[in-house]
Amino acid sequence: MNVRRNIGFPLSAQGVPRAEILRRVEETAKLLRIDHLLNRAVGGLAGGDRQRVALGRAIVRRPKAFLMDEPLGTLDAAFRELMCEELRGLHDRIGATTVYVTHDQIEAMAMADVIAVMNKGLVLQSGTPFEIYHRPRSMFVAQFIGSPSMNFLPCAAGNRQAVSLAGRTVPVPELHEAAPGRLVLGVRPEHVRLSDDGVVRGEVFGVEYMGARQVVTVDTEAGRLRVRTSNTQRASIGEQVGLAFDPGQIILFDATSERALPSALFEREIAHG
Repeated sequence: MNVRRNIGFPLSAQGVPRAEILRRVEETAKLLRIDHLLNRAVGGLAGGDRQRVALGRAIVRRPKAFLMDEPLGTLDAAFRELMCEELRGLHDRIGATTVYVTHDQIEAMAMADVIAVMNKGLVLQSGTPFEIYHRPRSMFVAQFIGSPSMNFLPCAAGNRQAVSLAGRTVPVPELHEAAPGRLVLGVRPEHVRLSDDGVVRGEVFGVEYMGARQVVTVDTEAGRLRVRTSNTQRASIGEQVGLAFDPGQIILFDATSERALPSALFEREIAHG
């Protein structure tokens, strides 16, 4: 079958009137940017185009629920980004529940109302993208969600409001249980800043420019840290810099179980702005 008949086949099988089939096939093909391929044979299409045809066969039916397993996997980056927006818009217009499986955390963060992070068949955490990103319950979730991922630094327990990092005291959100002996301090790159009076110092290992932002990688006595900051802050490879943390955004993990320790941070409302 050609693309037109392939997309429309589920409707034909349901006995939908021909005029309605043509209208919905045209609408779906335009959504997927394959309306120029409607008269082409599916077997002669590139892999990405064939995947769009498969998406079209599902979308055209207007089902009550979509089950999608890596539907954008073979598409190029630019079209994948576009299709994320289109699928999200389609979901909002149709109102059908969509269960979407992906290994791409950026897709998940961009499209989901609720994310369930799985590892080895177990759901480690489920929640809104904001909850998953700002309040990860384990090191696996914290590392998987976010680009760059969360910084992890070994540290030692101090009191309920501070830890010892490379021999220096770092304030943290108040813990709600006794800390184990071996801890890992977790902090997002955007919650670290370059500061002359920072709690730790290190040497700039690399600088990645990303338009309005940059990621500065620093080797410190506590470990390697990534800092996401404005590109107006100058940092050169080999330069000695100080690093300061936002104490209210630090998460402590049990180094053995890798679970996040309950603290005052998890009680705060998450700002969505």
